[in-house]
Amino acid sequence: MKKLIIGMFTLGFTATALFALYPKNANASVEKQIDESTNILAQQIQTEINNKTKLSLSSNPYDYIKDSPEYNDIVKIGYKAFPVLEKKIDDSEGSGLFDYIYAIAIEEIAKVDLKENDSTTWTTGDEFSEKWKVKLDAIPNEVDTIANSDQSNDDKITSLIKLGLPAVPFILDQIESGKTELFSAIPALVTDSANISKSVNPVDEIQWVKDNKAEFDDLRKYVLSR
Repeated sequence: MKKLIIGMFTLGFTATALFALYPKNANASVEKQIDESTNILAQQIQTEINNKTKLSLSSNPYDYIKDSPEYNDIVKIGYKAFPVLEKKIDDSEGSGLFDYIYAIAIEEIAKVDLKENDSTTWTTGDEFSEKWKVKLDAIPNEVDTIANSDQSNDDKITSLIKLGLPAVPFILDQIESGKTELFSAIPALVTDSANISKSVNPVDEIQWVKDNKAEFDDLRKYVLSR
């Protein structure tokens, strides 16, 4: 996993304070899952701090999620975690360690790296949230532009994949309209997705889209709501 040293984080927080920032919501299963994983991870970090371990001295957020089952459980939720994680970042006071961890999780689920480009790079959860919203707002038009460009099919696929998982509903629209050559982008973006129940190597791409398109309705609504 990539490393990015962020010296701005002060890890002298308590697990109790973290729980207050991220209360459980019994009526929202996704939020409940995220809160449960967050609470366990917070306890583990607090133990590291109490024991003054090498990890507790790190200012690198990636160190705290390396090989973490709790972080991986958040990622496994898939795109349905996007709105909850984004709201937690936006609603929290300041921009601390868990905001950064939530931002990392969104990027991993989305299969994007906003730090690849200077215009979208970020160093705090708040900065990430701002750049993320701009990215989502642009995705429908970007998919349309790429699909109808003069690029080679291979270049189109590469460009679409770089848009990440949020682009999938709009790529499916293009495939359904007859641009079946774009289907190669789908397996790269939905591999290991819990939302897909059928093979992503179909004989009939358009039929596959018709059979699976509804599974991405929530993702479409989320992107269009930004």
